[in-house]
Amino acid sequence: MRPEAQATFAYEYQRYAKDSNLALVLTVILGIVGGESYYIGNYVRGILMSIALFTGIGVLVTVPMWIVRCFTISGEVETYNDYVAYALALRYGAYEDAPASDLPPAPPQSPHQSRTRPNIGGLPVPLRSV
Repeated sequence: MRPEAQATFAYEYQRYAKDSNLALVLTVILGIVGGESYYIGNYVRGILMSIALFTGIGVLVTVPMWIVRCFTISGEVETYNDYVAYALALRYGAYEDAPASDLPPAPPQSPHQSRTRPNIGGLPVPLRSV
């Protein structure tokens, strides 16, 4: 990465990265209504969990999901932060001179995510496939 871009990269990473401790606290306190999903930016899941909780049958779905999320939220936040770092590194030219075979692999996607990830904070960076 160019030396003049390193400070901007660090600033934007701190700006967009999520804190795993805060996500865990939100999961424990507001996880039953999908509070941590709103924090991570997955609004669809948050809305669906909120709607499911307020319907009678949804309690059977949201409570077990909430318990599982208490144990898996840290990994999801780390995956999100890896994606942010990778997108910012591509944006600021960390890999612009490297051949395609030397590019690091894209950060892992969650197995349950089949949709494309939204741009983070308006970053116009399409991820290149290797």
